[in-house]
Amino acid sequence: MQLETEVLVVGGGPVGLTLASDLAKREQSTILIESRKGPTTHPKATLLGARSMEYFRRWGLDDAIYARALPPEVNYSIIFCTRLSGYEIDRFSSPSINEVRNRPPGAEKRWPELAWSPYGKTQIGQVDLEPVLLEFARSLESLDMFHGHKFLSFQDHGDHIISSVENLKSKKKYKISSKYLVACDGGSSSIRKSLGIKMGGRGPWRSNISFYFKSSDFLEMHGKGLGNLYFIFAPDSFGVFTAIDGKELWSYQLYFLDPTRKTLEIDPKETLYRAMGQPFKFKILATTHWQHHQSVAPDWRQGNIFLAGDAAHLFAPTGGVGMNTGIADACDLSWKLDATLSGWGGGKLLNSYEAERRPVAWRNSQRSMTNSDTIDFVMSQVPDRIEDESLAGEKLRRQLKENIRWMARQFNSAGSHLGHRYFSSPIILPDGTPEPPDDLSIVTQSTWPGSRAPHAWLEDGSSTLDWFGIGFILFYTPEKSKIAELLETAFINQKIPISLKTSNLSSVQNLYELPLVLIRPDGHVAWRGDSLPENITNLMLQVTGRS
Repeated sequence: MQLETEVLVVGGGPVGLTLASDLAKREQSTILIESRKGPTTHPKATLLGARSMEYFRRWGLDDAIYARALPPEVNYSIIFCTRLSGYEIDRFSSPSINEVRNRPPGAEKRWPELAWSPYGKTQIGQVDLEPVLLEFARSLESLDMFHGHKFLSFQDHGDHIISSVENLKSKKKYKISSKYLVACDGGSSSIRKSLGIKMGGRGPWRSNISFYFKSSDFLEMHGKGLGNLYFIFAPDSFGVFTAIDGKELWSYQLYFLDPTRKTLEIDPKETLYRAMGQPFKFKILATTHWQHHQSVAPDWRQGNIFLAGDAAHLFAPTGGVGMNTGIADACDLSWKLDATLSGWGGGKLLNSYEAERRPVAWRNSQRSMTNSDTIDFVMSQVPDRIEDESLAGEKLRRQLKENIRWMARQFNSAGSHLGHRYFSSPIILPDGTPEPPDDLSIVTQSTWPGSRAPHAWLEDGSSTLDWFGIGFILFYTPEKSKIAELLETAFINQKIPISLKTSNLSSVQNLYELPLVLIRPDGHVAWRGDSLPENITNLMLQVTGRS
């Protein structure tokens, strides 16, 4: 038996589901292969950033995601302790889901990130996110999913790829013919290895162990209230607890400052009791051995085979950008595949995927690595007497608090999620103006070419982000309506999908900086100006990868 499809996506995690769903939403025939029969049973990534929520907003999934996230009334809190039931050193809070949605008076002044996006940090484990994405994917007619199937191998024939797949239950093997193959099959990607692509960067540098456990006594035993992350700074228990459902599901990552230590030597009961500071009832659901990484593939494309997500990059978890970077990979690649398959994307369009996304992966992986090294450094400075009940112990804890305050800037990570831009893309037309600051914690909303187009609230309560998704958008100020119509006609004559959008609000016009701004389907600015381009044809050719 042989199946045929336009795009074969291998891997059904958040990145594969996002890519396959976006392609199917664009009515491109897509098949997804996943060896698991359902969602992951381990929470893995637990932070969904604002940019990812903006992408899922296009599909109307934000309510479903919020319904499976931490309780909506609870602020996103990071708590720093000696042990969980011991001394609290400090805590930092971000807005709750309710505050993000309802924007009570003073909220944007207290939390500036609320001015940059309709979303803040959303704590949801991958174990809860995948069912939401899976349910949406199942509703799409152009997408066929084969769970419980193993991807075996592929043969690249240039204009098409023949992949071999096995049903893990029946052991039946069959072929799938596709124009494109996308590897979303994780950090140990068999497709990447078959292509002979080796990761670059620092690589793996530390072994880790995570315990995923169930405990209804957890909150009562430490008495510090519900937090998202609880960092433990006792010298024998450096690590972090993460809330998975905020009720009875939790995980604990033990930090190894000694790289020679082996994770297989770790006893879960002793480890969790020590980090809590006292015995408590729990049941281990899963134990995961893994490594910190700063690894980025040097090549993301060979012929019509692409890498995305963990197959292309591996991060340290510090910063919460790993899964989110992969989701953005998918949203960049999907519209380019759609444009190429639909005939209006040129031969250079798919090359721009690596040109745009690889620098972002490098940027984010370096920041995650630096975050991890900074945490390790602060932990390495903690003295053995940090828990002493004495004036000397109090002084040591005050010093630790100062170090944590210095370290904690990394937890204001809106810039990591919203601030990347495609500064060297071959399909972006630069205008010669200086690049806005690329800050970890502060977002400078701008229409500088290559940037994410700014979010602003419109008269009807929607966001400018609601404009983007299918084709190009040309934002114009009312006095430029005739120029906008000329550009629209030129794009339509070339069968390039485009829509016109405007606003009478001065706040929106000021935020978009120039009276004409061309925005791509993924919401990034392709061109901007204050008059008709000298050569409209050259503009259209470049932004669609035809020149």
